[in-house]
Amino acid sequence: MLGRFRRDRFSRCCWLSGDRIVRDEDFAACYSQRMGRPSIPPSQLAKVLLLQYRTGASDEQAMECVAWDLRWKIALGLSVDHQGWHPTSLTKFRARLLLHELERVALERTLRIAEELGMLDGPVEQIIDSTPMLGAAATQDTVRLVRHGVKKLLDAVAAVDQRAAGQLDRGLEFDYQRPGEKPDCRWREKAERERMLTRVAQDAERALRAVEDSDRLLADAAVAEALKLLRELIGQDFDVDEDGVPRLHHGTRSGRIISTIDTEMRHGRKSAQQRFDGYKLSAAATNTTEPLITAVDVAPACEHDGSQAKHLIDSQPERRRPRRVLGDTAYGNGPVRAELAEREVDVLAPLPEGKIVDGRLGKRHFQIDLDAGTVTCPAGHTVAISTSKTGFRGANFTRAMCRGCPLNAACCPGRPRRQLNLSEHEDLLIAARQALADPASAEHLRRTRPRIERLLGLLAARYGARKSRYIGRAKARLQAAWTAALVNLNPIARHLAAQTA
Repeated sequence: MLGRFRRDRFSRCCWLSGDRIVRDEDFAACYSQRMGRPSIPPSQLAKVLLLQYRTGASDEQAMECVAWDLRWKIALGLSVDHQGWHPTSLTKFRARLLLHELERVALERTLRIAEELGMLDGPVEQIIDSTPMLGAAATQDTVRLVRHGVKKLLDAVAAVDQRAAGQLDRGLEFDYQRPGEKPDCRWREKAERERMLTRVAQDAERALRAVEDSDRLLADAAVAEALKLLRELIGQDFDVDEDGVPRLHHGTRSGRIISTIDTEMRHGRKSAQQRFDGYKLSAAATNTTEPLITAVDVAPACEHDGSQAKHLIDSQPERRRPRRVLGDTAYGNGPVRAELAEREVDVLAPLPEGKIVDGRLGKRHFQIDLDAGTVTCPAGHTVAISTSKTGFRGANFTRAMCRGCPLNAACCPGRPRRQLNLSEHEDLLIAARQALADPASAEHLRRTRPRIERLLGLLAARYGARKSRYIGRAKARLQAAWTAALVNLNPIARHLAAQTA
């Protein structure tokens, strides 16, 4: 056992340097000195949480390991006969972390240790990327979504007034005791399926109107929340026709709720072929000799990768914010560059060029000079940049220029003249193209950006962050932050072991 313990670098690190990783003082805001019973030392619960995420154990399994596994006992500094604690201790500890906004405390501690060890010395730039994080709740179809929404509304009303809930239930067409069961219908026949979906939506509308007519019920926060959820579920999947009858909406609306258990989950796409349900886990890592994760964030799966870049920067202390970030095409568009420019952060990332047609001249073939306020086409014609009444900037070439131009067929086929629209962030895009035109910068991006993919692989595969263990975005973010701390502790443990030796 001792030989295996020596090879278990993380447990040995907790044993020898656990006080540097997490301390009781880090969690002082979560506890009161004058009220309540004596608590379990929070530093020990924090170590249990790290060991739990490292092994993938549930709360019950983690406490069994505390009671029976000698490696866990040594790592936690417990006696051999210590019986551990109740599994709900971990549940309450995580709730305290979320309540007091300390979900990043372990990650911040690893970065402070890395600073002390000199592991953050290097280029002042970071790499950012994202990976899918599957939701913990099951995805529901339209029928089950609406039926569960009605059930939530009935339960909320029952908590306020049992009699009103009974009257509401009796006024509905379907039974909602088992909302996961679908009404009898020939579901494979499109016409029958759509008629049944209309009946389900009409039943939900009856429940909504009955509650909306009662000011006393609407005064309750839980009823108002359930009412809002059901109204949104109906609105996202149905359109009301001229007769006031809800009909199934054909197509999928953006930002659609996919589960009444976890209402923050969304449909997402990593690529045109790869789809997933849940969240996107975004991370920023240092471009040092041994890269370390400096920030993580979790967003609904439907949100664009680039929109998370500003949150990754804002979550870091001023002294550790990078001067430049490296990313893929998702972080190279104008709005993302503008958001980071406001934070004095440069971006080195490929530009999304849009659809490129062979044999056609695109925007990249034109010379745009914002200082001079002109645009020059590949044939050498120059026009001034103009601004429309609505505020859009562009360059309009005349018919005379385009009519006899030898490049007309490739530049504006089927049109009398060429019009070029300019982005509001055109200056940033031009600067980006110039940076990427430098062979050294392009090679640096090509070699450096993939470094974060290994760290994301550790997060997702080794430490289980591919799937959220909990319901809700806040708890998923807590899981991501603590697993990121584990990723950082891999190289940190080697340095601490070398110091100890």
